[in-house]
Amino acid sequence: MIKKTLRKDGYFHVSFYTEAMAEVESVHLVGSFNDWDTNVHPMRRLKNGRYMASCVFDPGARHEFRYLVNGENWINDAQADQYAPNPHGSDNCVVTT
Repeated sequence: MIKKTLRKDGYFHVSFYTEAMAEVESVHLVGSFNDWDTNVHPMRRLKNGRYMASCVFDPGARHEFRYLVNGENWINDAQADQYAPNPHGSDNCVVTT
């Protein structure tokens, strides 16, 4: 799930939430906004078992992203704004502001 909030300064605060996941050690938010660096945006586990991370984006931004679970499994957000094919034979999620 993605939640977007327009800030007073005109930028968007975007929160990314996974579905609840059991037996997971770590989840990272990885995308074009962080040069696909798998270490920059660790997601924090919430009490309900979901994971969450937030970013601030310019208005009119378009970013591709995925969630990296336990450093090896890539998953998508079922509620992404769009999907775009990637060179690995699967799709990336897309978020727009």
